[in-house]
Amino acid sequence: MLWKESKRLARICLRAFSDLRTGEFRKFAQSKANPNQLSGWYCLSLTQVVRQGEYLENKLTNLGLACSAIDGLLLRPGAIFSFWTIVGSPSERRGFRASRNIVKGQLNLEIGGGLCQISGIVYQLGLTAGLEILERHAHSIDIYSEEERFAPLGADATVVYGYKDLRWKNPFPFPIVLGFEIAQNKLIFSIFSPQNIAAKDIQFRRERLGEREKVETWETTRGGVEKILAVSNYGRL
Repeated sequence: MLWKESKRLARICLRAFSDLRTGEFRKFAQSKANPNQLSGWYCLSLTQVVRQGEYLENKLTNLGLACSAIDGLLLRPGAIFSFWTIVGSPSERRGFRASRNIVKGQLNLEIGGGLCQISGIVYQLGLTAGLEILERHAHSIDIYSEEERFAPLGADATVVYGYKDLRWKNPFPFPIVLGFEIAQNKLIFSIFSPQNIAAKDIQFRRERLGEREKVETWETTRGGVEKILAVSNYGRL
């Protein structure tokens, strides 16, 4: 246990040093917008269901804490969204609770479990909005049946505090503001902008490879040109 914690802290320190060395941390968005400035702005939104389960209340608590941290975040042109920079350590001391999490290909109870639904919806709408994805990690396994799925396979983004992050950059010449809401077990993520952001045509194409499944994420432009954005590979429990 001590070795595991030491290894985790070492990886966190290495990641922090890397951000410091490259100067990346200076671009991380951390300030909040004044809600009054959003009047008349455009809005691009995505809604997901938060599925019922044994640890639903704990998951909703974790989602609520993360949503509060992200809601209202202002990203000026060129600014970077870093999930962990905004959400911070998902510790019990900060109010996070135990819920389901995938660790090394297995389902376990972890403090802060369920936060991947937040990072996933942020990633999926980021693709649709055409934001510049800098870092995203797929889950190692697919735990859902088609009836249970709340997002397309390939639209997920797993995060591990300190070293597996979700990051993307605002590529537009204008600021954007992120908004979150949880209502009636539904998660609503929005991107507000002073100019209209046209939704991209994003497709997740699946291919069965024995016991595993490969998902390619494609964008089709208005001119009909296709380009691949990501490749994800999943096993099953």
